[in-house]
Amino acid sequence: MKTQIKIFFLFLMTALWACEKNDPLADQGDLTGNVAAFNLLAQMPDAPAGDTLNLRNVSWAVDDNIETITFSHEGFKLRTFEVKIAFSLEDTLYERQALLMEDSIMTPPTLFASYPEEGEDLNDYYQTLDNAYVILHDFIVPQQYALSKESNEELILAMEEEVFNWLVQTFSTTLNRDILLFIFPDLNAFSTTLFEIDDMGNFTGELTPEGIQYYIDNTDRELFNAFLTEAIVTDDTRVTLETEAILEGMDDGATSQRTFRVL
Repeated sequence: MKTQIKIFFLFLMTALWACEKNDPLADQGDLTGNVAAFNLLAQMPDAPAGDTLNLRNVSWAVDDNIETITFSHEGFKLRTFEVKIAFSLEDTLYERQALLMEDSIMTPPTLFASYPEEGEDLNDYYQTLDNAYVILHDFIVPQQYALSKESNEELILAMEEEVFNWLVQTFSTTLNRDILLFIFPDLNAFSTTLFEIDDMGNFTGELTPEGIQYYIDNTDRELFNAFLTEAIVTDDTRVTLETEAILEGMDDGATSQRTFRVL
């Protein structure tokens, strides 16, 4: 009978020990002096804007003192515009091309989730099998990261104002007298304000600064599209997701980042 009682208590103690949040590396903090939390965000696949990514984050700490686990996103967009226009004047075809490699458009870090959520406890996310806090969170890729997929006339119409203005200004310096008169047939062909003349009083074919500015001031998207032959954009957009496990009484903690391409 005594033997049976001893076996029962041994089984009970073993069961209780198995249910605790045991850390197999409990001495690590003492050995290394590193008491920062462990935090790992699983890699996610490339995805288009609007898709839902199933995030999985695992965190633990030597002293089991994680207070908050946060999720945030940031990204950058790098676009390259290639635009071609052409003017067919009698027997002469004038073709012009511009390439704009736009600087990266950065999206600053944006917090989108924090755990434990209101009314919950971080222990609600503890998984015995992982011996850690495991948080599953659905992340919908924001539309701000959507790729630019327009082309030709639609692309010109969809351009930001600063990009379109850059194109107009770039092309304005490549025009000549014949082209400007072709675009604006009502102009005075003998204007010395718009067209340069040489020392002999003959037109050189070049535009004056006023002639260049006239094209800039009077070219809207509809007129620009009238001479468009091709407009394409290459869009490279990447998003970085970051989780941070913050210990009690600290302002920062262990971070984990994963980056994916927007399709």
